[in-house]
Amino acid sequence: MKKLLLLLLISPFIIGIYSCGGSSSNSDLNKEFEFVKVDSLVIDILKTVHILDYHHEKELYLIIPQMSMEGRFMIIDKEGQIVAENTLAEGPDAFGLITARVGFVGDEIMVVTEGKTYVYDLNLKVQRSFPFEQGIRFRLINFTRDNLSTFKTKDGNISAVVNMNDEFLQTYPVDYFDTLNMVHLQNVKTGEIKKGGKIDESSAFKQGVFIPFMDNPIYFSDLNSTSVSSMIWGDSILYQMDPNDNFKIVNKINLERITPNRLITVPLEEATRAAVQEHRGNNVKFGGAFFEITGYGDEILIGYRTGSDPNMVFENPSEEQQRLETESRKKYYFYIKDGKQVGKPIEWNLPGKIQLNVGPNRYLQYGDQAELHDFEKDYQCYYIYELREKS
Repeated sequence: MKKLLLLLLISPFIIGIYSCGGSSSNSDLNKEFEFVKVDSLVIDILKTVHILDYHHEKELYLIIPQMSMEGRFMIIDKEGQIVAENTLAEGPDAFGLITARVGFVGDEIMVVTEGKTYVYDLNLKVQRSFPFEQGIRFRLINFTRDNLSTFKTKDGNISAVVNMNDEFLQTYPVDYFDTLNMVHLQNVKTGEIKKGGKIDESSAFKQGVFIPFMDNPIYFSDLNSTSVSSMIWGDSILYQMDPNDNFKIVNKINLERITPNRLITVPLEEATRAAVQEHRGNNVKFGGAFFEITGYGDEILIGYRTGSDPNMVFENPSEEQQRLETESRKKYYFYIKDGKQVGKPIEWNLPGKIQLNVGPNRYLQYGDQAELHDFEKDYQCYYIYELREKS
């Protein structure tokens, strides 16, 4: 019965690609793209860093050393030189340790925590803070769940997407995805919150079932975007919503999930926290997930990872068997431009992942230094790839 339910759930979404503005033509969808290494970011710091965001106009990176309890944030330029730094775990500029998102908001920086948001200048000095209570599934110390999305409204004000929408609920109400406001925008000057955006019947999560642990949403927008893009890990629909028009859905883009993609679903009325905990492991292992978005303006890349090949999963696996299972999970990027999918999914067979857009069609590869390089370096080096259409 569960297999039949899953088939009924997914089958309407594998028909094709569509959006409110029209369909991608076959010629667009048949294009092929590739990532070509063109540059690198070199940071003269021995300790591994976490790269949080990139300021396009000023060509600045916001970084923090990994596995650090000091809360030491730094801004570096494109040459890898430190231009500002401050310890934000304690002292007059402190926000604490727990972070959800951090990034540039115009010429300022916003830190989103579980109870407040803090705004800093480019010298990493706190300017103001605003209350914002939310439920966060994972509380991370000096680490971020995903990139911070921003949006400039038609009145010229800058806001940031501050909500996570991923708290574990003891019991998920039947109308959970009816009442959920997908996007919470906070004005970085006043702290005002505007909420809106609701998924519709196209979504897998509106079919009367729940997909345990696959309800986490991801976002992308920046100051050049005309809409806020949002997608749920276990869904097939990318929603693009316009905050300037009461968060109206302006595009719905159906992205075909790539196998292996064996997801467990339960009836929505049985969608309790216990059900999430029971099925979490198998959905993470065997189910595909749209797990990250980055881009510039209305050109975005959506990261998708497949589930493990069931034939490569072993009980009490040896080191070699574990390697085979890991290699059976593939990663792809879907290229979205002007509300439509362009080209075939692009397989990412390089180490790490794409972290940020750092220029026209340019993306920063992020990962452990031991994975990115064949030999040990006494500095940090991250490669920059350009997205190009294959000739």
